[in-house]
Amino acid sequence: MSDLGCALSSVIACLWCASGCSAQRVGAHFAFFPPDPPTYSIGQDEGGNTKLRLHLRVGGKQERPHVRTHVKLIETINHQRIPVFSFRVPQPRCVMLFSHGNAMDCGIIFHYWVEMAHRLNCDIFAYDYTGYGASTGVPSEEDTYADILAVYDHLVTIGVSPKAELIVYGQSVGTGPSCHLAAHRPIAGLVLHSPMVTGIRVISNQDGVCAPASVFRSCDLFPNVRHIPKIAALTLIMHGTKDEVIDVAHAEHLLSKWPAAIKHEPYIVPGAGHDDVFETDPEEFYRRLLEFIHAATNNQSFTTTPPKAMTSPPIHPAKASDKLTRAF
Repeated sequence: MSDLGCALSSVIACLWCASGCSAQRVGAHFAFFPPDPPTYSIGQDEGGNTKLRLHLRVGGKQERPHVRTHVKLIETINHQRIPVFSFRVPQPRCVMLFSHGNAMDCGIIFHYWVEMAHRLNCDIFAYDYTGYGASTGVPSEEDTYADILAVYDHLVTIGVSPKAELIVYGQSVGTGPSCHLAAHRPIAGLVLHSPMVTGIRVISNQDGVCAPASVFRSCDLFPNVRHIPKIAALTLIMHGTKDEVIDVAHAEHLLSKWPAAIKHEPYIVPGAGHDDVFETDPEEFYRRLLEFIHAATNNQSFTTTPPKAMTSPPIHPAKASDKLTRAF
C-alpha cells in the first residue's frame, strides 16, 4: 500500500510541474467535471425576462404547480456570473441552500429539486459553480467558495434569516463549499451528503510519508475536517456503506471529530453507493431530513411525516456522477 501511495504522489508531482506549480490547476484536474455541453441554457424573452430551457427529457416526473420555479443570474466577488435556481412553496418551513455533486449541473437535477421542495415543504435555492452550466469562468476551489457566498448574500438581501431558517445542504464535492460557508457565516443547519474528509483523501485515503495526503497537505482542496472547529450549526451526515467514489470511512472520520453538541444522528445507509442514498429508501430519506429540519430550526409547527409520495418513479440525480472515475 505504501508503494501505491508513493506512485500516486509521483503522478500528482508530475501534474504539479506540468501545471506551472499551480495548486488550483492540479486540484481542478482531479476535482471538477462539468457536463459538456450543459444540460440547459438561459436566455431572454421579448420582454427581457430570463427564460430557462432544459435540454433533458426526464421520465416519471409529476407536475407540482404549487412549486414556483425561477432562475436569476448573480455576480460573485470573483466577477463570475452564476445562475441561482429557486423552488418556492407557500408557507415554507425552512430555506435550503443546495450545493450539488460533480459531473452534473442544475439542469440534470431540476425536477428532483421540484419534488424535494414539495416533499419537505421548503424553499430550495440551488446554483451552478463557476464553469458549470450557464456560469461563466473555469472551475476552481476558490470560485466555489465565492459562488456559495454570493448565493448566501443574495438570500439575505431577499429577507432570509440564515441563523433561524437556513439549511445548507452539500452533496459530494458540494460538501466543500458548504463546510466553508458554515465555518464563516451563521446558518441554522448543515447537511453533508456523501462528504469527504479532504479532497486529496478521495484520491488516496492512506497515511504515511509518501502518501498524497502527507506530501501535498499544504495544497489540499476542500479541507472539510479542518473547518469543524469553526462550525456552530447542527449537522447531519449521510453516507452509503458501499460508496466507491468517496468511501464511508470519510463520514466515519468526520463523525469522530464532530462535537457531540452539534452532531445530529447520522444516516448511514447499508448497501447504498455514491449516487443512491436517496433511492435506497426515499421515505426514510425524507423522514430523516424532516426530523433534522425540525431540530435545526426549532420549528414546532409541523410533523416529520412527508407529504404524499409520487406514484411514478422518483426524480433524483442518481447516476449523474457515474463518469467520475473515482473523482469526487
